[in-house]
Amino acid sequence: MESLNLTPAESLMIISPRSSGNKMIRITLMDLLLKKNLKINKEDKFDFLKESYGSIVISEGESSEAFLKPHEEILIELISKHHELKLKEVIELLYEKIGSSLEYKNKYLRDPFVDKGYFKKQKKMLLALAPYTIYALTDSGLELKSKIMELLNDAENLEKWMREDLGRAKACLSVLGSHILMVSNYNAGDIRKFNRILAYIKPESNTREYYDYYLYNVPHGYLDAYGNLKSFDFLDISLLDYFDDFLADLGDVSDDGINSWKVKEEI
Repeated sequence: MESLNLTPAESLMIISPRSSGNKMIRITLMDLLLKKNLKINKEDKFDFLKESYGSIVISEGESSEAFLKPHEEILIELISKHHELKLKEVIELLYEKIGSSLEYKNKYLRDPFVDKGYFKKQKKMLLALAPYTIYALTDSGLELKSKIMELLNDAENLEKWMREDLGRAKACLSVLGSHILMVSNYNAGDIRKFNRILAYIKPESNTREYYDYYLYNVPHGYLDAYGNLKSFDFLDISLLDYFDDFLADLGDVSDDGINSWKVKEEI
């Protein structure tokens, strides 16, 4: 089966280009944690009631993925250099290195897509006086957006399929991978539930009976002989719910709102 070889942040850039750079940093960190490129710990003094966010620690993970994309590599290198960092330190050091989350979005996500032909520059005029440049999806970019949205929209039926069609449910989870983070219907608790269920669903069918492509670059050993995902192995992703407050404090709140990081398609 074909793979679109996209990370969640790249998919977000395609389907919602006006999303904030903070959203893209957040979902990239979550994805790297889920893929075990990074790991997350909390200090003994961590207090959920007092929301002691500074006690969340991110360090190097056990996975050594051969190929990392620029928006992943910059975060991995930053954390590897210091071996471990508190969550707030990760964001602050990243901003020191690149200037802003907008620069992260533009340099590490948008510009590579321009090179690949998914975005194009368009010259505009403000009141016929001041020229400025916008970036719009090309025909190839629109086709890619359609493929991403097809699977994300399909995933909204997961709970129904968990009751009525386990084969399709497993196939859908398999082609999504960590893109499940982007489906608006589900929270961290739902994802952990799906992870538990995955382990008990025997292959009812082959994934390619339902889908033609995976959204992500499937890591070695993630799939069974039927093309189905074995497990999400999601770690403790509940800690990542506290990202929003960090990023809101650091600015770059876009029109879509920093506290709502789930994906909304832009028309």
